[in-house]
Amino acid sequence: MEDNKKFFVVEKTKYNHMPTRYEIHQNKMYDLTQAIKVILALDTLNEDRKKTSYHLQEVNFSEVDKNQEPLILTDEVKEDKQQMLF
Repeated sequence: MEDNKKFFVVEKTKYNHMPTRYEIHQNKMYDLTQAIKVILALDTLNEDRKKTSYHLQEVNFSEVDKNQEPLILTDEVKEDKQQMLF
């Protein structure tokens, strides 16, 4: 049986005076073998391991229940959204 799991390579960057940033490397999914190769290559080139690290995150394609009712945007939410516009 073939394993069709896909993974993101996530770059985690810590800053001293800002929140930690998480970014998906090249906005791509990889199979496990390729994801490990990418992580190893990135980590080898990584000059600042205290600031930047790389992690695997499994991609989960969960299906939405087709019988589930859609969410309805209420007037209250619409009003809040109007107030946030600049």
